[in-house]
Amino acid sequence: MLPLVALALAQDLDFGVNPAPGPGESPAFYLTPTRDVKTLYVLCKVGGKTVELTKSSVAAMTKVTVSFPRNESVTTADCFVRSSFKEGDVVEQDVPVEWAYRLPLSIDLSRASANLEAKTVTVRASAKVEEAEIIAYGAHKAVLDKSTVPIGQGPGDVSVPFVGDPSEVVLLDVTLRTSSAWAGFTYSPWFLDIPHEDVLFASDSDVIAADEEWKLVKVQEQLLDVVDKYGSIVPVKLYVAGCTDTVGDASHNRDLSERRARAIAKWFSGHGFSYPIFYYGFGESLLAVQTGDSVDMQVNRRALYMVGANPPPSGSGVPGVGWKGL
Repeated sequence: MLPLVALALAQDLDFGVNPAPGPGESPAFYLTPTRDVKTLYVLCKVGGKTVELTKSSVAAMTKVTVSFPRNESVTTADCFVRSSFKEGDVVEQDVPVEWAYRLPLSIDLSRASANLEAKTVTVRASAKVEEAEIIAYGAHKAVLDKSTVPIGQGPGDVSVPFVGDPSEVVLLDVTLRTSSAWAGFTYSPWFLDIPHEDVLFASDSDVIAADEEWKLVKVQEQLLDVVDKYGSIVPVKLYVAGCTDTVGDASHNRDLSERRARAIAKWFSGHGFSYPIFYYGFGESLLAVQTGDSVDMQVNRRALYMVGANPPPSGSGVPGVGWKGL
């Protein structure tokens, strides 16, 4: 059973649980739909009792909480989730949930990050971590590797190494252990750069010409293949990065590149890509070929299409920025 700390088990719903309820706190199961839900039904069997919840009209990215009675002898629940989406489709899922009371070890994932060059994932832990048990999953949830490694770090930042081939790892399921406690988390360092032909825009325009749309159609086909291969294990998200050459004012170019990135993001959204899309305008700061100022170079007037469960990680070639959701 995978610890459900921050694990997305399906493309349409993200699931989570508080892994260590504090004194007087009830354990809770969290559900967040990635698109609008018409009806949400949850049935959980916990400690010989049944907890049910039904909600209507749940907007995308709205967290729904299912609380369980506090019973320190019970630390697992078996939940059934049925979500009816506004598009008419219905998804049913069985979700195992587990937690532990009063664990002296807690993990802060709010600033979790992956470094592809160092081949590590860094989180914050409340105590010294002696070792980590790591399972690496690949496409279609295939187990690539399983290992226990010494850590000797904390409290504070703790770096956990990848196991398996980093180019194939889609999800890391990690259990951290101290001398007397444990806590688990999952994190996806997975990231793909989608190869493509760049859309050519008219000068100072963010309008996608009709005779350029075939390029986006080809990218759309690749994106759907990615969802088919990876969508059952991580929430697939698309990131569109707009770039310009060095002709013109830098501030104007940042704005132009962002408008073009947004135009491409809207095209994908309007042509059947129903998964989360983010965009950002890098202007002149992400040149494919380094040039001086005022150099007209078409190869720098481009957009990057990247997919991952999280924003492009360190070592991906794209700086960390505040990506904007479409």
